[in-house]
Amino acid sequence: MAEKHPTKKVVAAAKQASVASLAGLAEVEIRITVELGRTELTLEEAMSLAERSMVVGDKLAQEPVDVRINGEFFGRGKLVLVGDHYGVQLTELVDQGGAAAQSKRLRGG
Repeated sequence: MAEKHPTKKVVAAAKQASVASLAGLAEVEIRITVELGRTELTLEEAMSLAERSMVVGDKLAQEPVDVRINGEFFGRGKLVLVGDHYGVQLTELVDQGGAAAQSKRLRGG
């Protein structure tokens, strides 16, 4: 009797092989940065910042945030609350393979 979804097994095996090939990199540390926005301050303004000072960025509250891995642009996402912490739900990834980066939207799930 033929299997109902033979491609699912092939995909699962490929994923396992891919994960196994990366096993040696499991302990490599990467820096993930979420950029909420940017602003420019003079040195005097920066030196006058104190606890509870407010710095206003250039993005609106509902705009996507930029996600960078080791300083390189990786994608965009939206801020979400995870318990008492902020998180980022990725909504768009950037393909760095070509000369011109092409983005691909992630489907909600």
